[in-house]
Amino acid sequence: MSIEDQVIGSAFAICAGMFFMVAVPWYVLRYVSRDGMGRKQTPPLPRGRVPIKGFGLIDILGVSVFFAFYAVGWYLSSSVEEPRELGEPGKLSAALILQLIVQALQVGMVFMLLFRRVNPMEAFGLWGRVGWRRVAVAPVAVVIVFAFILCLEGVVALLNDGKGYTEWIGQFVEGDGKQEIITLFETSSDPLVLVLMVVMACVGAPLSEEVIFRGYIYGVAKRFAGIPLAVVFSGLLFGAVHMNLAALLPLTILGIILALAYEYTGSLWGPIAIHFCFNAVTVVNLL
Repeated sequence: MSIEDQVIGSAFAICAGMFFMVAVPWYVLRYVSRDGMGRKQTPPLPRGRVPIKGFGLIDILGVSVFFAFYAVGWYLSSSVEEPRELGEPGKLSAALILQLIVQALQVGMVFMLLFRRVNPMEAFGLWGRVGWRRVAVAPVAVVIVFAFILCLEGVVALLNDGKGYTEWIGQFVEGDGKQEIITLFETSSDPLVLVLMVVMACVGAPLSEEVIFRGYIYGVAKRFAGIPLAVVFSGLLFGAVHMNLAALLPLTILGIILALAYEYTGSLWGPIAIHFCFNAVTVVNLL
């Protein structure tokens, strides 16, 4: 197993420990067991603008399903010794369409898990009154993320004889260390493939990943662990699922900012807007 796979696996292990071995057991010990008078304690709802009323112990299973999906994907990917080669344009188009379908199915699964307990449209702040002034902070948040990346490159370069963060990380991975979708952008010339990648990066990913990671996983983690641990947990898991060593830290920071934006705005439109802007800037730069 490569160093990249080991680090990503460690990130998954840390996430599993934070949620399944710390947050959930502590919650159960405090609130599910009976008090000294033999009465069940009522767990208080953590404060904040993100409503989590309706989330409960059953959602541990839901988070487990998503966690297993991504962790198994990492395991299967790390088990392949030979690097995957880019396929023919027709096969790439089919693979990208399948990925969009998978994203839609994951969103559908979130709605199914919350069925009859929580109205996702209301809980996620997707309709009703939305503080659009707060959503308008998306460009500012994106500037902060890119500023962090530039500072990271500069600091590592100062400490490593001029080699920036990306170049330093590159010595621990095979190949160029780029994410697969970035390699596709740089090498593919098929118009349909490029259009599908733009749709997946600028529409599919912001919508599906925000519903999954901020709307559901963050909401469940907040219910059991409170805001600070939920922010870190959802951010680190968001970085790990992209399964790229160079992107792990920047995407973890992005995930943390997205969770904070969700808590600040009380609506998923906030992190969706930030996610869209971040991916759009990246896509424009690649094109």
